[in-house]
Amino acid sequence: MSIVGRDIQLTRLHDLLTARDREAGPIALVSGPAGIGKTALLHEFSQSAAKSGSLVLRAACSPRERANSWGVVHQLVWHTGRFKGASQRTSDTLAAVGRSLAAVTRAPEGERDKALDEFCAAVMKLADGHPLVLAVDDIHEADPESLGCLGHLARRMVASRILAVFTDRPQALPPYATARAEFARQPGFHQLRVGPLTVGDIRLLLTERLGVPADEAGAAEFHAASGGSPLLTRALVEDTCNALQGTYTGAAALRPVAGEMFDSAVVDCIHRVSAPAADLARHLAVLGPDALSVLLDRDSTNPPTRHLQELTQAGLLAGPDFRHPRMHTVLGGEVSAEERARLHGRAAVLLHDNGAHPATVAEHIVAAGGIAESWAPPLLREAAIKALAQDEFPKAMRLFDLAHVICPDGPLRASILFQHTLSAWQVDPAKAMRRLPELKEALQAGHLTALSGAMSLIKNLVWHGYVDEAAEMLHLVDRQLADEPDEQGLAEARALQQWLSVLCPPFHRRMFGEVTPDVTEELTPAAIAAQPRLQAATALSVVLRGGEAEEAVVGAAHLLEMSSLTPTLETIPLALMTLFYADRTEQVDAWCTTLLDAARERNIALLSSLRAANLIRQGRLLEAETHSDLALSRMSSQGWGLSIALPLASSVYALTAMGRYDEARARLCRPVPKAVFQTVFGQHYLYSRGQFHLATGRLQAALGDFLACGKALESWGVGDTTLIPWRTGVAEARLRLGEPDQAVTYLQEELARHKSSPRVHGNALRLLASTMKPRPRLQALQEAVDELQASGSDWLLAHALGDLGRVYHLLGQSNRARVIVRRAYRMAKKCHAEPLSQNLLPDAERAAEGRRCAAGHEVSEQVHDVLSEAELRVAALAAEGHTNREIARRLFITVSTVEQHMTRVLRKLNLSRRDELPQGLDTMGGSAAPAVSAARG
Repeated sequence: MSIVGRDIQLTRLHDLLTARDREAGPIALVSGPAGIGKTALLHEFSQSAAKSGSLVLRAACSPRERANSWGVVHQLVWHTGRFKGASQRTSDTLAAVGRSLAAVTRAPEGERDKALDEFCAAVMKLADGHPLVLAVDDIHEADPESLGCLGHLARRMVASRILAVFTDRPQALPPYATARAEFARQPGFHQLRVGPLTVGDIRLLLTERLGVPADEAGAAEFHAASGGSPLLTRALVEDTCNALQGTYTGAAALRPVAGEMFDSAVVDCIHRVSAPAADLARHLAVLGPDALSVLLDRDSTNPPTRHLQELTQAGLLAGPDFRHPRMHTVLGGEVSAEERARLHGRAAVLLHDNGAHPATVAEHIVAAGGIAESWAPPLLREAAIKALAQDEFPKAMRLFDLAHVICPDGPLRASILFQHTLSAWQVDPAKAMRRLPELKEALQAGHLTALSGAMSLIKNLVWHGYVDEAAEMLHLVDRQLADEPDEQGLAEARALQQWLSVLCPPFHRRMFGEVTPDVTEELTPAAIAAQPRLQAATALSVVLRGGEAEEAVVGAAHLLEMSSLTPTLETIPLALMTLFYADRTEQVDAWCTTLLDAARERNIALLSSLRAANLIRQGRLLEAETHSDLALSRMSSQGWGLSIALPLASSVYALTAMGRYDEARARLCRPVPKAVFQTVFGQHYLYSRGQFHLATGRLQAALGDFLACGKALESWGVGDTTLIPWRTGVAEARLRLGEPDQAVTYLQEELARHKSSPRVHGNALRLLASTMKPRPRLQALQEAVDELQASGSDWLLAHALGDLGRVYHLLGQSNRARVIVRRAYRMAKKCHAEPLSQNLLPDAERAAEGRRCAAGHEVSEQVHDVLSEAELRVAALAAEGHTNREIARRLFITVSTVEQHMTRVLRKLNLSRRDELPQGLDTMGGSAAPAVSAARG
């Protein structure tokens, strides 16, 4: 590539060389930053001058040769013997110049000026026959003796045919500054400034190199990446051309591609700037602009402004940072590991003293490998906790590791180790367990207490199945509390006992013996505010052990309101489980929605798991599976510990009910810890697995799971709750095995125990009805439908409606049977319960039902405009299969009024029979729907 963008400077130099008026003895000083192309410009001019007949003496200076006395002048004279074809007179004069220089270098101090005069005279005589050009590159790096000699010559160049062309870098330091001032005082002094390439210059370069016109936008990107530095620009152009491999046609926008040549150019550039500027660039690459600015502000002895300007002019910086990301990597690689650590350590201290954000300071401490400052360990711990809050587990682990390593203080070191271990359990429980011996030592030494984390540690041990280790740690805590009683510490111990007693009763017995926790304490707002974890565990215990549920529900709601401001991973799940096991499905759904909006990864997994279980109770099967899948995907099996049984149970149940048996089977193939079956969550898993076996025809396996579930719950003292309707499961399995008498026994016990739960009682009554004759079965199913309708479980209600329709068919009421079964079918489809919907209607009737649904949809859109509110209320109940007498009783009107309304409804809708009424009238707009709902309530 030819030299571009330097036409003005070349023209000026040629004008100085060929000017007729030589009275001034011109000196041209070409100035510009490193890598700007001064050397290329000097070379281009020297070549041109030599071709035009001038005698050109050249020298190049280097900082490595600065100690070489007279080195630059020797280079100039050394070139004199290399002119081929010179005349005898010129050759003699050149020889005289060489001899005079030798005399100068040997002359004693007192006779040196005379020797210099003779040298200058010889040089000027050399210019008598030819125009003479003295070309010295990077003169600011010349040795002092050569600078003095050239200054001596400059003062005697008046009226000579000599043109001295020097290149230098601005802001060069002494001794060159003195020589430069000497040059500038001469009457023939001219300074030529070489600036960066313009976008237009770069476009010319690209066009020349590519062979096709380059676009201006692409050239602008090259300019932005190189700052117009010819050194960097040419390297970037070459890398881009190598990457394109001749494929660029000019049709698409051209984008710079930085590669090896660009990296080498960056290194070359940094070695051309001054040493302080080069160090500054390397420090910037290591620390970044923010940390470096703090470091430089504290270094008042060496102001960085001049060096920053030098780096900017060299094309490396744009503002406070590098122009191209690769510059960071390239220049950072030039810094040794020891220097890098020292820089980061110093930056960490200065940033901390300046009040920088802890996360920023922590990054530098980690890069330094730790620093010996008392504030460093707690700062690293704070940064690790914030990283955990943002779900950056690997980063948090690194911060905890380093904080633990550099912390000498016992209690603080124990606290850091505890938090590290607690966090490690989410990703690698085995690694966390390796920390246990040191934690035991900290507990024995009093550095770890019940309040500072020992209880949380014990809970995590239990939750991952390490019950013996948890019992050992609990024994140490008990001894600690016995020696130094602490009310808050005792409350933490009671909270542990409470939740173990209801969620993991076998573990409770192994750790606490047969002691039954006290659940008589009132759940007052003051108690909840003072001891939230204890009260959360107490509320759950009250519900599961058949206590006063209402007080526990109010306490749980209070806990959730308080915890939503300061969320924890303990009180929120316990409070939600309290509402869940108290059958407050709507409250659970509302709280899960609220909390999920603000939750992070781990919280999302826990909340989604609880919401999925709650959605199962509401019959919202597809949503339940979605939330179960979300929960399982957001946290590893290790992170779940024993609680993985709950999301798996919900997923298996939902998939089974939707007929997706292969997916349910895959969920059941996922390994679970053996200890999971000693937890309440494990019983949910057994119950769901039993439902899967029941649906796939493995009746004995299903019966075994239901009985195992019931045996565990009975032995734990929670068999009387609506926790898991295992008796209904046993009864259904017995019925399908042909053992109705045994099934009835379980169902009657279920009905006797759960009169206050419409969901459990209604479903048990539905199954019991199947053992009765048609007439009593009809009455039982009507009651079951009413209860299940109040329970909010559409899936169970669809089962009951299907059974009710079949009974009406047996009793000869085919039209009414058809209406009710049709309603059950639509409800099953809405729940995505495909096996149930397939069993409700035969194929031929299902096709007819589809046609009626389509027609009914068109009718429904016009119903509200056609019917009055009173007619709409009657039509809605009639569409659900109610008789005129039942409608009259529900709406508090006479049977005659109902008949009149029905006559008008059928006429207005152009229907012949009431079983042709479209479904969903009670869900339409207007005031009819609320009125019907109110009538039902």
